[in-house]
Amino acid sequence: MVMAAVLSSYTFLARNFTRSLGVVFTVTDSSFNLANRPALETQGRQTLAYFAQDVRMATGISGTPSASTVTLTLPTNTGSTTVTYTYDATNQTLTRTWSGMSGQVIHYNLLGCTFRYYDISGNPYTSYTNYLLGIKQLSFALTAQGGSAQNQTLTQVYSVESPRLLIRNRSLLP
Repeated sequence: MVMAAVLSSYTFLARNFTRSLGVVFTVTDSSFNLANRPALETQGRQTLAYFAQDVRMATGISGTPSASTVTLTLPTNTGSTTVTYTYDATNQTLTRTWSGMSGQVIHYNLLGCTFRYYDISGNPYTSYTNYLLGIKQLSFALTAQGGSAQNQTLTQVYSVESPRLLIRNRSLLP
């Protein structure tokens, strides 16, 4: 009876620990090493910090912006470089890629991520191709959830939305 009580306590504690991490632990799954991954809220704050820093330093937007991808041009000592934020719905990740380097996944377990674009007056753009020069403010919104429905370890869905961030190093008029 003592062994049954110890085993049930161990099982209860392990299940609650797994749910608090939002990580799937199975023998066949390679995600066992994900216990070191930061909590989703921490990832959201880190993503916001990266994005805010890059937007504030940016001199403009390169390529064609979309709701799932934005490429910012940043000044350097020798000219400029680009940093691209890409949401991959299939892998549920947000990747930050510097020109000429491999991408760094900065957020996992995303249910959705949307980039939004505004002019200097704060009016939103719904079509981005004709208004590239007029974009002066950016924001993003993401929703995430950790865990797995398969083993009942889903965490609460949370949302992160950035404020409108001004591209400070860009002239006001195109």
